[in-house]
Amino acid sequence: MYGWSRAGRASQRYTAQIQRCTHQIQRYTTQAPRAVRGMADRIGVAEHKHQHILTHARTTATRYGYTPIHTPVIEYSSIFERTLGTNSDVVGKELYKFLDSSNAWMTLRPEGTASVARAIITNKLEHAMPQRLFYSESMFRHERPQRGRQRQFEQFGVELVGVAHPAADVECVQLGWDFLCALKVPGQLVLHINTLGDQESRSAYREALAQYFGQHRDKLSDDSQRRLDTNPLRILDSKHESDLHITACAPAYSDYLTPASRAHFAFVTNGLHALNIPYTVNPRLVRGLDYYQHTVWEVECVSSELGRSQATVLAGGRYDGLTSMLGGSRKLPGVGWASGIERLALVMPDEHVPVPEPPVPVLIIPDQPVETTDRSLTTDRPSREVKPDVYAYAMRVARDIRKFRSACVVHNSSDSTKHQPLGKQLASVLARQPTPTHVVIVGSHEMELNRVLVRDTIAQTQHEISIDDLGQALN
Repeated sequence: MYGWSRAGRASQRYTAQIQRCTHQIQRYTTQAPRAVRGMADRIGVAEHKHQHILTHARTTATRYGYTPIHTPVIEYSSIFERTLGTNSDVVGKELYKFLDSSNAWMTLRPEGTASVARAIITNKLEHAMPQRLFYSESMFRHERPQRGRQRQFEQFGVELVGVAHPAADVECVQLGWDFLCALKVPGQLVLHINTLGDQESRSAYREALAQYFGQHRDKLSDDSQRRLDTNPLRILDSKHESDLHITACAPAYSDYLTPASRAHFAFVTNGLHALNIPYTVNPRLVRGLDYYQHTVWEVECVSSELGRSQATVLAGGRYDGLTSMLGGSRKLPGVGWASGIERLALVMPDEHVPVPEPPVPVLIIPDQPVETTDRSLTTDRPSREVKPDVYAYAMRVARDIRKFRSACVVHNSSDSTKHQPLGKQLASVLARQPTPTHVVIVGSHEMELNRVLVRDTIAQTQHEISIDDLGQALN
């Protein structure tokens, strides 16, 4: 009896679990669909703003001789684990990682530089140096969503691979600064730069930091205590209140730089001075990814739209040897930056974004009332129909307009058997924002004469013209 009662209770638990799962499935299948948390749609002005920013970025990069590259959104997980560092926050907490059907670990791309380095190796470009490349790609990080930080976000980035000279650092900083200035981002732009030195400098400084922070371990935040054992440099980037007064007295990186590292950074600062690019040397600036060395920089936008914690709109640095970390045949130098499009969109007012000119609507004058035996459908203004040959004429007119105008649409009825009177069509078109500057009207009479009516919505005038003169009338 005891065994049976025990089995019965287990069966009841399983039944309850199945019922709860069934209830959840029914709830999710019946409710309206929604976007995944931290991933947003872009429609209307938001998309126009997004494309406006990317257009400026591509134009600026092209003027510097950079060409576009596109990499897959999914990479083998090892691409990022080997380059970003297994102890970095990105790899440790934020990767969208999964095991595919072939039993291989895959990752949604969290950043662009490692993918570009992999593409250079895959496409056998290691001996075709230098490579100046730019990309605009979606990135994925499983972070806590907040204003200016999403789980799916788009970055525009540039990479200059194959040039070890510090002039490449200056070129990349200048390119990014020119892009932001051309975009006319509201708010004050502040360029912070620092040097992480070469590998010898980095190792010496890391040892000094480990010794210093080890003396204050008990006073550090939990995250900084973890970083003390994995990457003490990242403690300098902590915003935790308990860490700030400790990091303020930490050893200075400049005391551990080799002569070669000092010379490299001096060339960069002198170059920025010669180009009249204002900058601030920030000795506490570090980058969160393990592959950075020598010059690193960030551009902050001082704006109430972003706040202090999300003020960085562009960041980059040098990453010599990244290709060899991925198994490439050469230890190639590289430098680059990336900018978050969503953050730039937040600080840019809608009125600063040019809205595309609305398409020219082609309205069709209906011919005759639709006969019906249903008395309930009878109205004072019966719906009218449009003959197929008139529809065909309207579509030919629209085709001709598209040859010399950017856009044109035929105003169709939402009902396949009815068509609105011309007055209602006009009211609907003129109520839209932005309002089209011209409206083209056609009907049976205009089709027979090979003519159209052109209504100027600004001057409030209307003229009948030959279809051959349509281009001149609209321009």
